[in-house]
Amino acid sequence: MKHRFINNTLQSRRDDSCGGFEISSENRRSSPGKLIATFTILMIFWYILSGYFDLFHIGAGIICCGIVTLISGDLILRSDRSLIQSGRIFIRFILFLPQLMVEILIANLDVAYRVLHPKMPIDPEILTIDTGFSGDVPRTAFANAMTLTPGTITVDVRRGTFTVHALVRESAEEDLLRKRSIQKRLADIFGEGP
Repeated sequence: MKHRFINNTLQSRRDDSCGGFEISSENRRSSPGKLIATFTILMIFWYILSGYFDLFHIGAGIICCGIVTLISGDLILRSDRSLIQSGRIFIRFILFLPQLMVEILIANLDVAYRVLHPKMPIDPEILTIDTGFSGDVPRTAFANAMTLTPGTITVDVRRGTFTVHALVRESAEEDLLRKRSIQKRLADIFGEGP
């Protein structure tokens, strides 16, 4: 009986410490092909960002990308999806970024207007949004999209439910609860949600 209580207590602590995310104890291993593809993607990204091709930077890139691949090799190319499916998701996500940038620009202009306006038409609100996202990557993408968009910040995530602080209640309710454009686009990209 005591053993069962300890296990239940540890499980509830694990769930609470991860914001309601369930921690899987099964060890998912990526195939060697997916690990090589992940390593290659990281190396290309490394060289694009560093811009240096001397021996030191090449060696540092190999070491860093190797460590990241070993630690989180299934983050980019999940083990339960084929390489083609993962590639399609990646391309759709890259194509989503311009839409996100436009949303961020519009929100920046709106926040600047409200802050500079003499009456400061600000009406803050905390909103709860049910998304139906079950995977870590779609949840993270949605939370980051909310946080990157000026005037909104993700406060908490519990499974597929997000708590978001919005600077302006009316526009946040319109965008996040009625139109749900970012949520719908991410659901299409990752094949989850509504």
